[in-house]
Amino acid sequence: MRGLIQARNLQRAAEMGQAERIRAAEDFVAVWRAEIREHFDDEERLLLPLTRSPELHRRLLDEHGELRRLAARCEFEPCTAASDPAMFRRLGTLLHDHIRWEEREFFEAVQRDHPEALAELMSEAGHIEARRPGSRARMSLTEECRAVPPTPTPTPPRRTT
Repeated sequence: MRGLIQARNLQRAAEMGQAERIRAAEDFVAVWRAEIREHFDDEERLLLPLTRSPELHRRLLDEHGELRRLAARCEFEPCTAASDPAMFRRLGTLLHDHIRWEEREFFEAVQRDHPEALAELMSEAGHIEARRPGSRARMSLTEECRAVPPTPTPTPPRRTT
C-alpha cells in the first residue's frame, strides 16, 4: 500500500503553500480511490470479525471513520481542505500512525487469536491484491523459492602437483 508515502506527502504539504496542498490532496485522493478505501473495506469485512478485543475493534473503526471523513474533505472540498494546513498535518499523521498500529498491534492480535482463519484468507488476499493498481500478488514461500534460481555451489580449485 502506498499509504505511508501519502502520509509523508500530506505532512510535508502542511508546511507548504495552498497550491502544493491542492496537489497533495489530488495525489492522495487518487491513491484513496484506487487503493486505501478498498483496503479499509476489506479489513472491516475480513479481519474485524476475527478481532476479539473490543479496544482493537473500536480503534480500527474509529480511525477508519476519521480517515474517511478527512479523505472526503480532500475529495469533495479540495480548495477548502487546502486552506487548512492543520488538517493536512492531522491526516498525514493519522494515516501514518494507523498503518503502523495495524502492522504492529492489530494484525498481530488477529494472527495470534485466529491463525487458522488467516490461512484460509490467504487466497482471498491474493485476489484482492491482484485487482488493486500498483499491487503485486503475493507468492507463497514455495513459489518465491522456485522463482529464485539456486545459488551455485562453488567448486574448489584444482590442485596441480
